Formats: sequence, C-alpha cells, structure tokens
Amino acid sequence: MVDCVQPVRAKARQSVIALAAAMLCLAALSPWASRADHQAPVSATSAPAAAKFTHGILWKIEPDGAAPSFLFGTIHLDDPRVLDLPPAVREAFDGSTSFTMETFFNAAGLVSMAQAMFFTNGQTLDRLLGKEDYTEIQQAVAARGLPIADLNKKKPWAVIMMLGAPRGRKFLFLDLMLQRNAVLAGKPNYKLETMAEQIAVFDQMPLENQARLLRETVRAHEQTEAQMATMTQAYLDRDLLRIMDILRQDNPENSPDYNSMMERLLTDRNKRMVERLEPRLREGGAFIAVGAGHLSGTEGMLHLLEQKGHRLTVLY
Repeated sequence: MVDCVQPVRAKARQSVIALAAAMLCLAALSPWASRADHQAPVSATSAPAAAKFTHGILWKIEPDGAAPSFLFGTIHLDDPRVLDLPPAVREAFDGSTSFTMETFFNAAGLVSMAQAMFFTNGQTLDRLLGKEDYTEIQQAVAARGLPIADLNKKKPWAVIMMLGAPRGRKFLFLDLMLQRNAVLAGKPNYKLETMAEQIAVFDQMPLENQARLLRETVRAHEQTEAQMATMTQAYLDRDLLRIMDILRQDNPENSPDYNSMMERLLTDRNKRMVERLEPRLREGGAFIAVGAGHLSGTEGMLHLLEQKGHRLTVLY
C-alpha cells in the first residue's frame, strides 16, 4: 500500500485522473451541506420506504452481533469544500478500525487504466467514427484544453471520460485523500473491486455502442461545467434524490447505450460491492467510502444493505 500515496508520472497523470474523475461524474457523483444545517440522526427504519434514503452522505450500519460500521458517499473532486471533512465524518473516520474504498489508486492500477484507454489492434478513432465526426470530436477535446496528439488512438469510452472530467483537476481528490489518511493512520485498507473490474465496465461495451455514446456526449459537452456545478451543489446539500435526478437528466435522448452503461456502472456494481462488504461488516468498525451515486434508490447500496437485515441510520 506504500505506492498508493506516491505521485504518478506526470504524463500519465492527466489521462488517468480525468478517467477516475469521470467514472463518478457520469455515474456516482459519483457531496456537504453547510455545517449550520446539520440535522440530528434519523433512523431509516422509522421513515416511509420512499423517503428512507434520499438525504445524507454518512450512514451508520449496525449488523447483528457486530460493532457499527460507517458508509460514506464521496464525490471524486478536489474542491476545498469537499476536502474539508465535516465533524461527523472526521469522527467516524478517526474512530474506525479499517478503511474500505471502491478500488485502490496505486501506480500499477493507474498505469493499467491508462493503457486500457488505447486501441492495440490497429483500429483508430477516425476510422471508427468517420472523418467528419472525428473532426468534431477533435474540436470538442481541444476546446476543453485537452491534448489531441494521441486522440486518434484512444477508445471512444476514454474520450467520453476526458470530456466528462472537470477542468483543472489536481491529484488529491476526496477518495484519494481518505485513502492516504487511512494509510498514514495505519488502518488496514480494503477494496471492493479490482481496477480491472472498473475498467471492464467501459472497455467491454461494444465499440459501436461506445461510438454512438461518444457522438451524443460531444453534442452536449458544452454543458459539462454547468452540470458539474449543479451536481457538486447537490452533493454539498447531501441530496441523494437530486443527484439521481441529475444523472437521469444527463441521459442524451434516453439513449439505450447510456442506459446500458448506467446499468453496468451502478446497478451491477452496487450488488457486487454490497456482497463484498459483508466480511468488513462482520468485523465491525469499518469506514467505507463509495461514490454518493451508489447510495440511493431501490437498487442502491443502502436499500440492499437494509434488505440484508442491517440497521441503517443517517448521521450527516
């Protein structure tokens, strides 16, 4: 785990961090309200079913026969408002005996992610999309200040991630900060997925689906910054329902390709991560950090955990 907090080579970092960011921006954004409106804990079991998991990013999980653990919804941003952890989150983190996140951000994993972004079979983006569409994509990428030198060698999903990532990203975003702090505190670190599993969510999508989704993304890329600001505010307000509404609104023309990607990116992964959480919950004292978009909804992690018989209480 030592290499988790080491810098990644500068050239690879831009593409890799853009991808890591967009994985949440598209699907799990995957954030705090002002400290002044902090609410008292409300037991999820006392709320109507439709309103149980619509607000709050820090939840206490109480399994039978084990000490409580904590599930924290994150957003992959380096915004100072995000990195300034609220007291309730700091207390839960400091008091935990282990740390769990979606996957480890280490040098080897990030390099493998960067490598997966490129064609290796002689295919090129302009050949896949056609010259006219490729030129439009070049212009969209350049307009965001991103490099186009190797653009023709990138797979469509990688370009989608580039266009979806916030501008001016630094290396220390929220999830990585938590991981670093856990390492420095000597907490055992666990992951819910491998980097290969996260990459496969995009990389195993048929190329023709990727191409259609990229064309749709380019048509809407100018709205990215405004959408990010709206999403960030929803996170700061701890409004899980609004986060999911924003994600649904981001679906271009109710695209089947987008719907398929969201199924793979959220629904399927929620089930997998909940299953893999069980050993940590049986141990107790775990602090678990996942993208906030994974929390709510009938197929969200909170509902799935409740179905397993765990008691859930929102703390922040």
